[in-house]
Amino acid sequence: MVDTLTDQLLLKNCKLYTSQDSNSLTDIVISGHSISRIGKSPVEVECETCLDAGGRLTVPGFIDIHVQGAGGADVLDGTENALKTMASSLAKLGTTGFLATTVIQPQTHNRHLEKAAALVGKQSDGAALLGIHIEGPFINEEKRGGISPDSISSPSGNVLDNILRITGNTLKIMTIAPELSGSPEIIRRLVDNGIIASFGHSAATYEETIQGFEFGVSHVTHIFNAMPSLHHRTPGPVPAIFETPDISVQIISDGVHLHPAIVRMIYHHIGENRCICITDGVQAAGLPEGRYIYNGREYESKNGTARYLDGTLIGSTLSLGSIALKFMEITECSFETAVKTVTANPARLLGIDSIKGSLDVGKDADIVLLDDDYSVWATLVRGNVCYRK
Repeated sequence: MVDTLTDQLLLKNCKLYTSQDSNSLTDIVISGHSISRIGKSPVEVECETCLDAGGRLTVPGFIDIHVQGAGGADVLDGTENALKTMASSLAKLGTTGFLATTVIQPQTHNRHLEKAAALVGKQSDGAALLGIHIEGPFINEEKRGGISPDSISSPSGNVLDNILRITGNTLKIMTIAPELSGSPEIIRRLVDNGIIASFGHSAATYEETIQGFEFGVSHVTHIFNAMPSLHHRTPGPVPAIFETPDISVQIISDGVHLHPAIVRMIYHHIGENRCICITDGVQAAGLPEGRYIYNGREYESKNGTARYLDGTLIGSTLSLGSIALKFMEITECSFETAVKTVTANPARLLGIDSIKGSLDVGKDADIVLLDDDYSVWATLVRGNVCYRK
């Protein structure tokens, strides 16, 4: 007997990343944009469209909540074409959803934010643009890192009003320094608008960090980077982060932004459910090594790391999959746990874990098929094959 499925995609011979039996293969049926069935059918199934995974490892699509650019394009380019280039480039690297991460740019009236907001939720041939993450503008200039002074402002209700007007309901995360005068009011407004207030680019003390969490900060932008270091008499924000339950943290586990010993410490002290690996990727991601321009300044991409010519780190050029694998190597966690840091955990943070972040019936068919060397063989975004080797 043969069942014929119309308007569906059949992924055959998938090796699920959660399977305890490395030799066990299964099928995934995709109806429209979502997964409708997982498992071998008791009868032979034919679909109008079939993709044979050939026993390849099958994982949920990666979600990058902190990525500035890829494929030669950057959010700051302020064009629809740049965002589409990012989306298609990220899909080739296994990312199926991302937050367009950027800074404010008053000199251009933040037109790049308007462009990004207009494309959130729109169908594309690449990774889905899930929303916007703004680093700043209410951050501490002492810890600005690679962010231009022009993109920094004292906490201001009027400035926030303008950002919210431009971004509408597409702003998902704002990185803020809670120690600045006026920050508590900004944090409360962000929370009231359903926006994640994220600790970062801050010189806060231990006590100021705790207060920030009490005001409503619930997340941490690239932990240890652009914040005070741990000291036994002036502990700074790190112990406050570690000891506060439910505060999730971004980790750039490339071995450069954080020493491996620090990555292990984070993992062992806060647990796998609070770790979210990110790329902090810039436009050179997916491109050859060389020199490029970000926010008007030249930088060098080398060995997966992007630095301004004065040595200031501005991000990575690695894929999110590579970051997760590095996290697994450093922490010696399971592959399933490493995958969780780039799928289920960011989905839960964004409140979209009912539809994304895992391979379950009823969820969006955001799926990545990996070769034996963990390189991406195919990427599906809501059932659409966006990339295939």
